[in-house]
Amino acid sequence: MTDIFDFPPLEAPYVDIAQWRRDTTENFVPLDVHPLGSHPFRARASRVDVGSVSVFRIEHTASIVARTPALVRRGDTDLIKVSLQLSGEELIEQDGRVALLHPGDLAIYDTSRPYTLRFDGTTSLVVITFPHGYLDLPRDELAAVTATAFPLESPMGRVVNPFLVGLAQSLVELPAEQAQRLARTGLDLLMTLIRTQLKEGVPRDPRRQLLHELLGTIDQLLGDPDLSPAQVAAVHFISTRHLHAVFSERGITVAGWIRERRLEHIRRDLTDAQLADLPIARIASRWGLVNPAHFSRLFRATFGQSPTEYRAAASPEPAGVPREQAAASALR
Repeated sequence: MTDIFDFPPLEAPYVDIAQWRRDTTENFVPLDVHPLGSHPFRARASRVDVGSVSVFRIEHTASIVARTPALVRRGDTDLIKVSLQLSGEELIEQDGRVALLHPGDLAIYDTSRPYTLRFDGTTSLVVITFPHGYLDLPRDELAAVTATAFPLESPMGRVVNPFLVGLAQSLVELPAEQAQRLARTGLDLLMTLIRTQLKEGVPRDPRRQLLHELLGTIDQLLGDPDLSPAQVAAVHFISTRHLHAVFSERGITVAGWIRERRLEHIRRDLTDAQLADLPIARIASRWGLVNPAHFSRLFRATFGQSPTEYRAAASPEPAGVPREQAAASALR
């Protein structure tokens, strides 16, 4: 089996289907995995964690992987997953679309909704996972691009796909701070890829176009502690009632979205090694949350830890500690 990109061989031992089912549940979300064909199933993988971003390199024989409605209803970890095919083919089905990935192609899918992956032969791929909040998009909008193939041969694919492969190749060798910055760059490139795809449908739908304009305005004004729905509506010369209706169609509220985006930006800054010396209160105020007690309660309610605990847990390993030991944990 030859990968389209030059990866060194995986060193992890192969596991059987019973162990692989346990490993996928432990490292992703609960999944149904069913081997295909008459040959014994085998799989192996490696994993590197950079903050909340995990990068897996996976090899396995033919199989079907399903995130069923029953598994989704359990309310397990809420992740966005990116599959980047190295060898073999992968068929991804979600949200009424089907994407066939050839070597070099990538696609995005969302663990909060059912999906199916089919591999008809031995395959090798990179899988990147991260929280949905990193994408700055309502789930309803993300659903417009899931299970969409982004080919290596496309203009954006020639930039984004090789960068993500290089990221997966190099993370173990990089110092933690550099790995963190490059992982953020990779997510920014993914966001550019998604927004480029979304723009193809937005001009034909005035309601969606307005939503994206409103989201952009909120992003620009997040640092204003007095930011309110009325202020956002005034920028676009619409009524607050119209503003609330646009957001309600996506199952979200304006105030809730503002709060979510502020907390997400603060969370990212708390894991940024370059901001390690900046007081937490300063970081919160940068994003419009100027009352420390109120901010701390919101943060704990959202992420299950105080800001101080979260920052300490996400701190990069000390200088001199090998990344293989500190941040890379191979699946069994």
